[in-house]
Amino acid sequence: MGVRFAGQRTPLVVELLDVSESGARFQAMDAEVRIADRATFGFVVPDRPSCQAQGLVVRADRSGQFVLALDEATDPFVGFIRTLADDN
Repeated sequence: MGVRFAGQRTPLVVELLDVSESGARFQAMDAEVRIADRATFGFVVPDRPSCQAQGLVVRADRSGQFVLALDEATDPFVGFIRTLADDN
């Protein structure tokens, strides 16, 4: 999936490792992510409008993993995440 960072023209291709209503953890393969970078990501879910969220990088390590603390999310994003939680 792609994560778009403020000030960058192209999204960073990452693997989504974990997601919740308040945050998400990603693995970047070949880029350095900095704490306090602002980023946006989203995904397409059948029968739902755009699922998007954004926030600040609050943790990043040398392995390429980073965590976003979400401060904005669309209602469809929150609804989809709640659906995932209900399935568990």
